[in-house]
Amino acid sequence: MRFLKKSNKKINTDSKHRSHHLTWLTAWALILAGVRLLPAQDLEIKTFVDRTRIAAGQQFTLTIQLSGSDAQSVPIPNPPDISAFADYLGSGSSQSYQLINNRMSVSISSNNYYIARSEGKHQIPAVSFVFKDKTFRSQPIDIEITKGSSTQTVPPKPGQPPGRRPPASGIQPEASLEGNLLLRLEADRKEVFPNEPVNIIYKIFTRVEVINYAVSQLPNYVGFWSEDFEMPQQVTTYEEILNGKKFLVAEIKKMALYPTSSGEKVIEPMEIDLQVRLRDQSRPRDLFDRFFDDDMFSSSLFGRQVRTRVKSQPLHIHVKPLPEAGKPEDFSGIVGNIQMKTTLDKDSITAHEAITLKVRFSGTGNIRMIPEPKILFPADFETYEPKVSQNLDRQGNTINGNKTFEYVLIPRYAGEYRIKPFKFSYFEPASEEYKTLSSPEFSIRATPGAETETSLPSGLTRKEVEFIGRDIRFIKQRSEKFLRRGRFFYQSFWFGLLLIVPLLVLGSTWVYKQRQDMMAENIAYARSRRANQAARKRLSQAHKLMKIPTQKEFYAEISRALLGFIADKLNLAEAGLMTDEVAERLKERQVEDTIISELLECLQECDYQRFAPADATLEAMNVLYNRARAAIVNLEKKKGIRG
Repeated sequence: MRFLKKSNKKINTDSKHRSHHLTWLTAWALILAGVRLLPAQDLEIKTFVDRTRIAAGQQFTLTIQLSGSDAQSVPIPNPPDISAFADYLGSGSSQSYQLINNRMSVSISSNNYYIARSEGKHQIPAVSFVFKDKTFRSQPIDIEITKGSSTQTVPPKPGQPPGRRPPASGIQPEASLEGNLLLRLEADRKEVFPNEPVNIIYKIFTRVEVINYAVSQLPNYVGFWSEDFEMPQQVTTYEEILNGKKFLVAEIKKMALYPTSSGEKVIEPMEIDLQVRLRDQSRPRDLFDRFFDDDMFSSSLFGRQVRTRVKSQPLHIHVKPLPEAGKPEDFSGIVGNIQMKTTLDKDSITAHEAITLKVRFSGTGNIRMIPEPKILFPADFETYEPKVSQNLDRQGNTINGNKTFEYVLIPRYAGEYRIKPFKFSYFEPASEEYKTLSSPEFSIRATPGAETETSLPSGLTRKEVEFIGRDIRFIKQRSEKFLRRGRFFYQSFWFGLLLIVPLLVLGSTWVYKQRQDMMAENIAYARSRRANQAARKRLSQAHKLMKIPTQKEFYAEISRALLGFIADKLNLAEAGLMTDEVAERLKERQVEDTIISELLECLQECDYQRFAPADATLEAMNVLYNRARAAIVNLEKKKGIRG
């Protein structure tokens, strides 16, 4: 999920590649003109560092370089794990092209920045990958980390101020992010009564490009009953001025919190991990920058991507006690704005006939906590536990809904009966007063019925009650047709079949039960089994959206189909799933790089089309649809991700 539009992107190349700008222009001009470039002879990988002797606390750079005509067809391999003696800061990428004798030479470099930590001699492992059934491997690198000064600082890169050494955790701070990336917790009010909702919302304020995010720590809402608002599947953004700066804002979570008691309450902070892309803004832009500041050159290869963590501030809520003056004796504890509607389906029946009384509460407030009303029914009525149903609307800025209690009543004798009015009290915070609702009085006339009195068990629904008195039949007093003597049914084929069929049904039921138990106990297995069905459903929905007016929704649905399929197959959370994490998890399951590359290209195309100006054609949409469907089929064939 990207917060900033791709049209704002520019290639973050190193200064040493400026001399190749003319070569870039020449190469792309030839490609667009249809010149067929002959393939190079090989593909090569190299790794090197800017220096092999480093003082503890100093920064060094590990570069992974791919060269050859197929360099663009291979994802940049991940750097080796050297967390035992160095801390990872982030990465940046660059590319160069040369056209010699109609042959394109491509070089792609990934610069990975580290802080040396542990003194001694260490080895950076080799980096390897498989392409077209051939393994490519770099050489390991020996380095030495010497004793550093007591105050370890990060040496500044050109054009950047020095920074202090980051902590040893995997999430590293960035000086350029300070004040430009915030997580804020906002509330619509900070003083409420018990059970009065406080609407809170978590917002990401950013002045840098956010590629993705994932919640790392959810608050524990102690002292609150919580209800989540429904959030759109695709995060929407808008601009907002904060402390004199313009930020791009994304709302990521919205909740209604109902305090359960009075006093001072604290909403704990939330923490999220973000993946952001940083670019060098120190050098001036020239003609070549403007040329390459284009969406077609924007990809994960350009710019330095870093992971960081942000945390919201705690929020204090003052919960005022409910006033004692005027509190009704039957006060239910509900706070809000409630309406009550009571209906009786009919008021004239025969004895032993069932009738239905419905009590429906609706409005705003903690609808779930509304208790069962206290109704005094006539002594000659057979009553049962009410059927309770509720419905909440979590859209908009207020959670409202309704809760219904449905009673089945049966008069046992003929006569005139009355259901006396009952009351329901609640507290209205707007007027700070207690309100009492009253039901009408119901009159019921029961005439003598032909059925005899029957004792009924509790918990029956009205439909079940209607069959009372008709569930027993008399024995038939005349005989059926006699069978001819000497011919027995148990000797026939149908008798044997009737004996086998129950066994088959029992066996299939047992197999089905075992499978259901396995899916209930093994969430990963259940998600994997249902991944194909969910992906087909989303692709089908995307196919319906394959129209020019709905192209944005089409690309969003394709992206959800791909990410949802991978998340279900690998038992990962779909929200916050990052592309580099997808590639890493698929490689661990022995998925070929070509399949991974095709999948990532489809996702990048979806991200581009969702935020770029609407200019896609039906032909391009159909091509992407077929590519996405093929990518899912190819992934499903791999044993490493099968359920």
